Amino acid sequence: MLRQNYGEMIIKEGGILYHTSDDIFKHKKKPMLFCSFHPSEYTGDNKYLHFIKIKRDLSLLFMINDISDIKIYSSLNDILEHPNKNLAKKHDYILKIMVKTLIKENFDGWFSSIENKSGVEVALNNKKDIYEVIDTIPLKHNWINGHYNDNNEIIVKKNWGKLKICTIENPIILNIKKKYKKLIKKYKDYEIKSKFISEYVFQIILDNAIINYL
Repeated sequence: MLRQNYGEMIIKEGGILYHTSDDIFKHKKKPMLFCSFHPSEYTGDNKYLHFIKIKRDLSLLFMINDISDIKIYSSLNDILEHPNKNLAKKHDYILKIMVKTLIKENFDGWFSSIENKSGVEVALNNKKDIYEVIDTIPLKHNWINGHYNDNNEIIVKKNWGKLKICTIENPIILNIKKKYKKLIKKYKDYEIKSKFISEYVFQIILDNAIINYL
């Protein structure tokens, strides 16, 4: 039902995602591994940055409920009906339930927002056939986020730094419900209106994605 109600994101083999932590990476027995397309979308201040290479084409649940201006709302609380809503993903027992549900529908994880804000993340089923860690380096904030001045004028635009977003060279495929077509158009229209062009990963994903509306 999830595939029919929402759809999927396909990330191509060889794509690089990023995972941050305070420790050198170990393949822990966690249900899911949370990654980003670029670490600037996380607000944490971890010590290490791990390069996560995708070992095969992955099918991810497109777990988006709604989009309002720049905010992206997750469908996790609708799927789980958990009182903690989107914060339920902090609990391993909840993630184990989700992994079973995802595997049943042939998903390798999910794509959704980070705490219903503007950033997006990928949660991978923590299986060794899905990914491998190819490098770990100290996390350095070599990017600059855009911002306004007191007169609501843009004085700095986003500089992504040295880290690449894999969807630029290897466009993702979105096989998603037709209901998202209007939401995505409004989202892109707001990007132009706000003048913060290519400020967020989801904007860049959509710029060159192959989108099939079902």
